[in-house]
Amino acid sequence: MKKFLVFTALLVSSLQQLLACGYSPYGEDVRYCLFLPSYFDYKDFASFNYNANLFGFETAYSPGYESNVTDWYHFVGKKVSVDAINEFMYDAKITDIHPDSNNDFIDYLYKTKATAILQYLTMAKKSEVINSAELYDAWERKDAEIQIDRKAFFKQLMQLYQKENSIFLKRKYAFLAIRVAYYAKDFEQIHSLYETVFKNEKKDYLYYWSLYFDCFSKENAAVSIANVMANSAEKREATYYYFHKDFDLQQALAQASNEQEQANVYAYASVQKVDKNLDFLREIYVKDPKSRIFSFLLLREINKIEDWVYTPYYTNYLPSITFANTNYESSVISTTNLLRERSENDRLYAQEVLEFVDSLSLSAVENAMLVSASKIQLLFITKKFEACLAAITPFEAQYPNEKVFDQIQKIKALCLVSNQAYNEAVIPQAVEPIILKYQSDSRFLFALGRELEFLNNKVDGIALIASANPYDSKMYNSEVEWQGNRLAGSGNLKMFYTYFDYLDFVYAPSDLQKIVDRISQKPFSSFEKIIYRSLVKNKESLMDLLGTKYIRENDLTRAYAVFNAMGDAYWQDNYNAWERGKLDENYAFDSNPFYDFKYTANFIAHKESFLVSKLSVTQHLIKYLNLASNPNTRDRDYYYFLVANCYLNMSQAGNSWMMRRFSSSYNDSGSKSYIDQIEYQNAQKAQHYYELAFENAKTAKFKALCLRMQDYAKGGYMDPFDSVEKQYPQFDGDLSYCESLKEFFNARR
Repeated sequence: MKKFLVFTALLVSSLQQLLACGYSPYGEDVRYCLFLPSYFDYKDFASFNYNANLFGFETAYSPGYESNVTDWYHFVGKKVSVDAINEFMYDAKITDIHPDSNNDFIDYLYKTKATAILQYLTMAKKSEVINSAELYDAWERKDAEIQIDRKAFFKQLMQLYQKENSIFLKRKYAFLAIRVAYYAKDFEQIHSLYETVFKNEKKDYLYYWSLYFDCFSKENAAVSIANVMANSAEKREATYYYFHKDFDLQQALAQASNEQEQANVYAYASVQKVDKNLDFLREIYVKDPKSRIFSFLLLREINKIEDWVYTPYYTNYLPSITFANTNYESSVISTTNLLRERSENDRLYAQEVLEFVDSLSLSAVENAMLVSASKIQLLFITKKFEACLAAITPFEAQYPNEKVFDQIQKIKALCLVSNQAYNEAVIPQAVEPIILKYQSDSRFLFALGRELEFLNNKVDGIALIASANPYDSKMYNSEVEWQGNRLAGSGNLKMFYTYFDYLDFVYAPSDLQKIVDRISQKPFSSFEKIIYRSLVKNKESLMDLLGTKYIRENDLTRAYAVFNAMGDAYWQDNYNAWERGKLDENYAFDSNPFYDFKYTANFIAHKESFLVSKLSVTQHLIKYLNLASNPNTRDRDYYYFLVANCYLNMSQAGNSWMMRRFSSSYNDSGSKSYIDQIEYQNAQKAQHYYELAFENAKTAKFKALCLRMQDYAKGGYMDPFDSVEKQYPQFDGDLSYCESLKEFFNARR
């Protein structure tokens, strides 16, 4: 019998807004979860784990060996390995049943002369062929012919059922017959066999498997469906797939004959809910607190709360499934404050769930450990840090060997970090060994880093975020994706995969200066060496970024100090056509911003020859500004003109945009949070210095050129250059072509 796994849409994924171009993460890519279902023994419910995938269940693996396999394993007295039985049941064909079989299960049955069992297994393998005839029929027969074969095979099974004396085999023959009847669409036979063979017998896996098929023969099968879901691991997914659309909770409750069935009905309704489910949890607990499905649904509810609280709180994304709070629509969420407000509102629901968990009797539930761990998680989510730490101590002593112990340790670290005053937060000594133990858990490190950031310890915070999201390659392979701190009117918000991009887009120079100063200090403790290793490894890149941020603020003195402190080797190995380190050909300074322009060859003769880098450009920009502003300088117009050229080339259309950006595209208006975005797009400083060059120019020709370049800085290549036409109409025709610029520049004296 083939394993049956139904892929279906359990949860509806929320639509996320996309950026104007490019990939925008959503769903499981951004969902934050620390309380992992894998910590608990509910693999048989794994298909119903809370997740945001639109297509298919989160998990496609089997919850272990199916009940039929373990049933045979115990029947043969464990004298054959369970793997051998599993291999035969799900991989072997009917032709594999022979005395020389390589399968230990079949070999054992032949050696013990278990003829009746071999006959049953032969019929079971035949039933697989009969049941899947539409898919694999070699002769492409019509359905009517196939159904005739099924009816004939059904009669054979019933004859063997009647002759068989073993209750063990008799029940198995009856179930084979039910399955064949299902594919033959003979629902009356299904119901008859269920009623006569299984209804009043023990409620084992065959009972629930038969009840599942009997549900297709009933008009009011809601209670039976719920009972199957609650009790049959193998039929859980199929029960949901085939019956959830027509399920009516109130009708099902009216049909339930006892409290346990009512609990199962609430549980069946619960797996369909992606919004708050506390009311149903209360009902299930009152009616059947020992049920495993209650424990699983409690775990699932906490995973929902994590998504609703942690996802916006840590990543500034909407929850992966936006049913948590219908008062907030994705189109409304435009600022960090609104995202945080949503998160805080959902913490109030977490408080309700915490109060419910507090009311549970540990002796009454199926999994007391899960309830205790849930309480710890909810205490942290509701920011009851002292109570959370108090609850962790006895839990650690009682459950040191449970998988969830790892999670509790991480919650402990988060509590200790979060339970500090603003501006006073550090990484407590007690947290250090926890970080070292779980340093491969990116989401844990990221959450710790964010908590430190929120408490204004940005240096340690970014060190942990960098450990979670290293800047070691051009490929984005981070497990955590997040959005920055939104500014009002920031336009399309940039998303982040590495801490470097985050620093570039969000951090102020003063913040980054503290980080650079910290990683420049020595010595580090053994712990600090580990958490700061990503930052230390990228120290030169961070200094490059710091100097670039000072350029954006037009603080040339500080920019030069940073660039100069890096030494010559970095600039020789980056930003040129031969050596670029991590940077590609798009970052090469292919021309001098003081003398050259794109599409304009041989404009100005190079008076000074130097390797163009951020260091040399900043150095010469300071030098030329000083010369231009000095009244005693002979050619002030010349130096103002060079300065204007440089500022123009540092705009988005220039040849040296990398002085201000680490990536760029023309008309890059989606990053308005950069402090110099207006300057980067409009080259206002270039216009200003062309104006000063105009005021200090000595000839009409050079004045006309200054006006022409000022118009170009304002409007680009398509500008009509009206200023020249109005003030120096005699030069308007000549200055319409780039080829004549050199002549006008040389005519400045």
